[in-house]
Amino acid sequence: MTGVHDVAVIGAGPAGLSTAYELKRIGLDPLVLEKTAAVGDVWRNHYDGVRLNTGRFFSQLPGNPFPRSAGAWPSRDDVVRILETFPQRGGFKVRTGINIEKIEYDRERNIWTISSQDGETFESRAVVVATGGARIPVIPEWEGKETFPGEIIHSSKFRNAKAYAGKNVLVAGSGNSAAEIASRLAEHARTVTISVRTPPHILPKSVFGFPLAGIGVATASLPLAWVDSLLHALRRLFIGDLTSHGLPFPSSRVSQQFARTQVVPILYNPFVEDIRAGRIHVVGPIRKISGQTVHVFHSAEAQSPGQARETALSMDAIVAGTGFRTGLTELVRVPGITTQDDRPVVMGDQEFPDAPRLYFIGHVNPLSGLLREIRLESGRIARKIGKQLAGRGIPEQPGTHRSMRIVEE
Repeated sequence: MTGVHDVAVIGAGPAGLSTAYELKRIGLDPLVLEKTAAVGDVWRNHYDGVRLNTGRFFSQLPGNPFPRSAGAWPSRDDVVRILETFPQRGGFKVRTGINIEKIEYDRERNIWTISSQDGETFESRAVVVATGGARIPVIPEWEGKETFPGEIIHSSKFRNAKAYAGKNVLVAGSGNSAAEIASRLAEHARTVTISVRTPPHILPKSVFGFPLAGIGVATASLPLAWVDSLLHALRRLFIGDLTSHGLPFPSSRVSQQFARTQVVPILYNPFVEDIRAGRIHVVGPIRKISGQTVHVFHSAEAQSPGQARETALSMDAIVAGTGFRTGLTELVRVPGITTQDDRPVVMGDQEFPDAPRLYFIGHVNPLSGLLREIRLESGRIARKIGKQLAGRGIPEQPGTHRSMRIVEE
């Protein structure tokens, strides 16, 4: 323990780095803690070929615009270059290899105690939790999963489709990662099947060259019903009806489905082409696994025995694009601060009554894009913390880490 810091930022992905940058800009010297070995690993470990769906202009982080050389849709490596050089350009440091497992509020001292997995302890007046919504990969406990002789991996561990050449691969999930991985596998695998529980919304990544994120920005103040109607019209015009291929129009609107599942619409255009060409076969959810045989429902319309036909598939590998959970309930030891599905009840610059000066960033993913939202959130959070630490009666403690006094604007 090295004294009381003004503010600690947990996580050095896009959200944590953006927050640290904004905090440094107003005169605070944040303690930034990252569990991976190097800044940028969050994106460095994504699968080959991945690109931003939100476009170069709408994906800028604070003080870090993508160069024109990144093209319209920056690649994984373009994002990594932005992230790994963030601390130097922002004038702050990141401690890597620090896996935080517990954050607790000391009410008597009015400070936060942060404990790492290896027993190190940090203290801070304010905390920004920037671990995001994709902290802990989730693979369903399918019946018979342990009998499968092949590889079962989460989409976050998928790296290169060439490794599956000549194999029969099942991709489970209906989000962007599942769709893009399925399309990349279609170039190399013997067969590719995607198992879909809920028919996804599929939208064009751009409309006449204008990123969908831009439409999200332009329609942000409109009623949700109007936006949903616009998106439905765009799907009909640019994507069309895929019912005959096993992907009917979803029964709920985009906003309703996202609120329920937190799964954003699929924007990867080659996926639709591969579905229509038969390079990807669509089935319903997995019912059970028996050795190399995976039993799936024939469609996503019914999900229990007796309601729909089943299909038995012989598979060599399963890639689970089945989402994540935040792990915040175990990480932040404040009763009531998370929902039943492990999401924070406050976000951005909002505060929970029993958790003063604790903030969550990176959990709002609007149509305008997650990275743009992070840029906006990080500025709001930093300004609020600056005001709180400047003149809200936060007591000085021995060993305080403050680079300069904050002056309210």
